[in-house]
Formats: sequence, structure tokens, C-alpha cells
Amino acid sequence: LRAALAGAGGGGGAGNLGDPAAMARMLAGMNARGRGLGLNEVLTPETVGPLLRDDDVRARLAEFLPDAHRGSENLDSLLRTPQFQSQLERFSAALQSGQMDLAQFGLSPGTGFSVAEFLDAIQKKADEKRDAEEKKKDGGNE
Repeated sequence: LRAALAGAGGGGGAGNLGDPAAMARMLAGMNARGRGLGLNEVLTPETVGPLLRDDDVRARLAEFLPDAHRGSENLDSLLRTPQFQSQLERFSAALQSGQMDLAQFGLSPGTGFSVAEFLDAIQKKADEKRDAEEKKKDGGNE
């Protein structure tokens, strides 16, 4: 999800919501006080909703969603369901307990177990992929 949201929100209306680095810094600061936030506290309808109304973000997420949840209204209502919130809580607990195999996300085992470290690692992975694609694209035009 973090990779799909990376770069969304462009330069304006969503403020820091479109700035993955700002979100990671915020989460890192909160994690310094203890266990930190869970994904259910980060991926709220209020914080993610504006991003889900972005056509580019919806297009990138669409391939991972059932047809019934591809519209922004449906995504917004999905974020509010107890089932979705419960799954975010469970994912966060598994991540923070160290029971999750981070290799399934293409992340190294030394990533860390806080939500902030997880999201930061995913962002770095997405940045590396984007940079490699841009380099390949630029190299092909010379």
C-alpha cells in the first residue's frame, strides 16, 4: 500500500499526506515513545481518504482490489469497516512481534519491527524501483 501511495497527492491539496518521507518521519517520532502506532492508527479514512480520491493512486491500487471496491466511495467505506480495521490491527501486531517474515515483502530481515520501520523500508524499496526504472528509461534514450 505504501508503495502504491508513494508520490500520490502531487504538490498540493493533500499536504503532507502525499509526502511519504514526512509520514515516515512522523511515525518514527511516535515510535520513539514506545511501541508506536499501529497501521489502524495510521491508515484512517481521514488520512488516507484524500489519497484514495486521486486517480493515479486508484489506478495503481485497482489491480489488487475486487471490482466492488475500486471506486473511491467504496474504498472510503472499506477503510471504515470493523473488518478492515481488525486486519490492520492484526497485521501490526504480527509485525511488531517479529513473527512476520519480511522477505515476503522483498524486505531484508534487518528492517525492524515497528510500523514506521516497515513503512520506511517499503518506501525505500519503492524509491529504488522507481530510480532503477528512470535510469533504465533515461539510458535507453541516449
